[in-house]
Amino acid sequence: MLPDRLDLRIAETISHTIEEERASVDTAPPAWRHRCEVAKVAAFSDPERRIFLSHVAERRGEAAAHELEQSASELRTTAIFFLARKPS
Repeated sequence: MLPDRLDLRIAETISHTIEEERASVDTAPPAWRHRCEVAKVAAFSDPERRIFLSHVAERRGEAAAHELEQSASELRTTAIFFLARKPS
């Protein structure tokens, strides 16, 4: 599969996951805003993620950027495994 197409499918899977969660969780706490930011970053392509995380590092520090990168990577991995199990 082409990388652009894979990125699109990953982004769609992440978006769908967040929409399902939104229906069943309290969206007021800061943890939800963090989850949405992680999902946003996870849905970016590799170049977009690098640029965004660079800005986060400048504004909020390296630790915040690293934590966001790790969380986004975990969410992407979850989406990839979901897509691998999903029938075409």
